[in-house]
Amino acid sequence: MGAKTAPFDQQRMPASSSDTAVRYRERRQQQTQALAQLDCLKGVTPDTLARLAACATLRAFVPGAIIVNEQRPIAFLSFILRGSVSLTLHDRAGRQVLIGVLSRGDCLGVATLFGDRFRGATVRAETVCYLVQVPLTEVRAMLPGSPELERALRQIYQQRLVEGTLGRVPLFSRLSPAERIHIARVLRPMQYSRGAIVLRQGAIGDALYIVMSGQVVIEQNGQVIAYLEEGDFFGEMSLLTHQPHNADVRALTPVEALALPVQDLEALLASRPELAMQLREVVEQRKAASRAIRSDAERQAQLSAILEHGLRRGTHILVRDLSLCKPGCRICEDACASRHGAGRIHFSGLTLNGIEIADACRQCRVGAECVEACPEDAIVWNESGALFITDACNGCGACVPACPYHAVDMRSIAPPHQSPLWGLWQRLQRWRMPVIPLETDHQTQQRANKCDLCHGYNDLACVSACPTGALRLVSVEEVFPL
Repeated sequence: MGAKTAPFDQQRMPASSSDTAVRYRERRQQQTQALAQLDCLKGVTPDTLARLAACATLRAFVPGAIIVNEQRPIAFLSFILRGSVSLTLHDRAGRQVLIGVLSRGDCLGVATLFGDRFRGATVRAETVCYLVQVPLTEVRAMLPGSPELERALRQIYQQRLVEGTLGRVPLFSRLSPAERIHIARVLRPMQYSRGAIVLRQGAIGDALYIVMSGQVVIEQNGQVIAYLEEGDFFGEMSLLTHQPHNADVRALTPVEALALPVQDLEALLASRPELAMQLREVVEQRKAASRAIRSDAERQAQLSAILEHGLRRGTHILVRDLSLCKPGCRICEDACASRHGAGRIHFSGLTLNGIEIADACRQCRVGAECVEACPEDAIVWNESGALFITDACNGCGACVPACPYHAVDMRSIAPPHQSPLWGLWQRLQRWRMPVIPLETDHQTQQRANKCDLCHGYNDLACVSACPTGALRLVSVEEVFPL
């Protein structure tokens, strides 16, 4: 398997059950001190380190072992005690890119810890490695009471986010990790709220912008001509042509971007002529795409529909092949309602590229409006990237109007400790023996209802019930390769 596991707080502990409390405290102190010596945990209090040690597991990996796969969710925050690991990922063109090599004192898993479950890197052991792994659920529970731990881990997260973003941009992915680190030092972090104009048509360009998080649209004279997201860049045309920007760039969601100042970009292109050539090729491709979409009314309508219905907000969408589906068939919708007590998907005839798109939650990756509106933080992402509603929901309904795609509604649920059978028995009793109530009955409770890709189940009820295979959950890139 490539790994051996043992509880961290049992390392070097005698097997005898007669250990004294003194020796136990000494071992715990040694474990805490071992964590305190790691660079990534400098400044974290001894109490917090002791809590980390108490729920940690020590794992050993042989050279070549895959510790983390970029396609799979991460469940642990891992600290490197000994050895070195490599981080690789795939850029937007599908090429594998080396992001860097980490060694003692560094950690893995911070991206998932801070809510970014949609980027990942493959981590491979380069030597024999010893890692201390703490479940992310335990770390999340510690963060509110350990601000110094959150600061330390968030700083690492920001650094990895920048390095990973540069690695995903084909323009920079061919650079060495050292060259990308040099570029990262001169990048300016920028933040934009939903709807903000990032670049204005007619303004003079002063930087190349890289989308680190979020989604933007390119609008020329009020017409949408392109859509960009994480790992894309913009602003290059003005810099290369020395002409004003020929389009507005508007934030579709909250956006985090990295700005590479024009003087630093020019220095980079002067030292790497192949990058200058690659950038000019991108400019020509974008000009051709812009001309094509302006002259094609069908493509304009399709792009507008994709954005209007939020079909690129998540990673996957439910679609059905109408050639395999009988007219009027509702088996999938009925299966959904049967499992969840109320329907979560519907079909209203929205068809693109020959397939019908389900009206359902888009599982927005960034800037989910329902999450922002919820006063109880009751809507969260699971490890697969689906948004689900927890028991913290108080039925306020704030998420319903917040969703721009009408994917959330409210459904009635039985009050606590009152099953449907109990409610029926109460109604029968009232029918047999009517009384004047001394107090009001429990009000029917409400709870938000939305598709969460059958969170907690091993299958999708709608897809499993489809008798012809017409309904599928597919990646947005497969349907809309923008």
